[in-house]
Amino acid sequence: MSKRRERKTSRYSLVIHEVTTDSVRVWVGALHPSIAKPRNWRLVVKQVDDGFSHENDTAVEVPNATVEHLSENGDVWQRPFDQLNKRFYKVQTIGGLAAGQDYIVEFQVRQENQWQVLETAFLTTLPSALPTSAKSPFTVGIGSCFYTKHDGGRAGRAYEALYKSKQYKPDIKFLAGDQVYVDIGLGLFPLDEEDCQTRIADDYAESWELLRSILRRGGTWLLPDDHEYWNNYPFMEGFNPYLITLKLNDSFRQRWAAAAQMGVDAIQQNQLIRTFTIGNDLSFCVADFRSQRSQVAEEGFIPSPSFNQLKAWVDNLTTPGVLVIPQPLIATEGNDVDANLTDWPQYEQLLSAMQNGSHDIVVLTGDVHYGRVAEVKIGNSNNKLVEVITSPISNLSEHDGIAADTPDLKEKHFPVVDLPSISKQPINYLGKITTISQWWDLRFPVKRTTEHFMTVDFYRDGGGVKMKLHAWNARETVKRSGLPKKIKGFNIKPIALK
Repeated sequence: MSKRRERKTSRYSLVIHEVTTDSVRVWVGALHPSIAKPRNWRLVVKQVDDGFSHENDTAVEVPNATVEHLSENGDVWQRPFDQLNKRFYKVQTIGGLAAGQDYIVEFQVRQENQWQVLETAFLTTLPSALPTSAKSPFTVGIGSCFYTKHDGGRAGRAYEALYKSKQYKPDIKFLAGDQVYVDIGLGLFPLDEEDCQTRIADDYAESWELLRSILRRGGTWLLPDDHEYWNNYPFMEGFNPYLITLKLNDSFRQRWAAAAQMGVDAIQQNQLIRTFTIGNDLSFCVADFRSQRSQVAEEGFIPSPSFNQLKAWVDNLTTPGVLVIPQPLIATEGNDVDANLTDWPQYEQLLSAMQNGSHDIVVLTGDVHYGRVAEVKIGNSNNKLVEVITSPISNLSEHDGIAADTPDLKEKHFPVVDLPSISKQPINYLGKITTISQWWDLRFPVKRTTEHFMTVDFYRDGGGVKMKLHAWNARETVKRSGLPKKIKGFNIKPIALK
């Protein structure tokens, strides 16, 4: 018999990281220092039957796998930050699952010989092939830039409502950078190692609590961008109040960067290159162009071994490719304060590989505080680039709000910069996200892009693949359905991919 699930209020985190056709990586732990470390606990994965309803999270459940950790077998908890012993986590890979199937994951602790559920998460494993109907596609969520102030959990509620919709539910999602803003701000003294880690851990705890409804629903691939370290990381040029303290003390900056990297590695579970495929229909590559980028152009925005992996992925594509990165490819040169991807020789090498390949490339990205969709032929090839930018999920505010932006459609040709091996082609802008300007709202000093995230439907159509884009307001919902409102005027026809 189905039963209604109560909303859990514990401050433990249960994050669904990457999923495959037969496995899931689960992150469980606590980022708040006041949360007790369970001694006897387990993760229970339950396959749900065909009567599963995401609308109210109910199902007839079939136990599939249990991973149990008991105190007599030793403490398996790890520290996300090596100087902080009151925050803990464990990443558990659970296999033996079925492709394209819904599952529930329960985090249970044993109290007085009874197992109690502290947190629940939901996932769908990857399908073995793309669906052949636009009415039941494989759906990918994409978002970036989450500033906690004034969000109040609204983005999480919007995503949760979408996830509970049979029609629009994302199977997996990508968060493409700036999930957390750990910028240090002004300070009168350099912090020691423990203080650096505490500051960053607190920022993660706040962000992860507000993102809870997103992180526990569906497989998640997270990418870092600059604000996981500091504004414009690794560069520190120009005047910026958030960089003053870091500039004054080299050893402090090194401590801060090391602590930030722990968050990226342990909490976001970042890797430089991750690839997976949906049968013989679609290939994904998630590439971190930020965390190990060099300030020396010749050394690249990603280390050479990982860049070679990326090029090999492009070279060997037998299907359309989806490249998830933290900054746009359609971009101008950087400036004295920050660099764009165009400023490294790897940029031309990557575009050359795309030009010489056999398939179209879809880029999913964020960072720039506006949303737009562009389509362009890649050089002198018959391959096209479809770039989807979505940013922000939650806008910067107060004095930080001056960094808000509106869609940039002024560039007419791609590449925007001159590249000897890539001929320029006209850009077709297919859609953009609306903007907001409310002079009476002092929290937001300039016109800004509407807070939003997007979903992309992929499905087979005849002999090829098609994609359909949706843009969702992360602040306003439809009263009758509870779904987030669709962004006004964002109506792009399905795009055919080869």
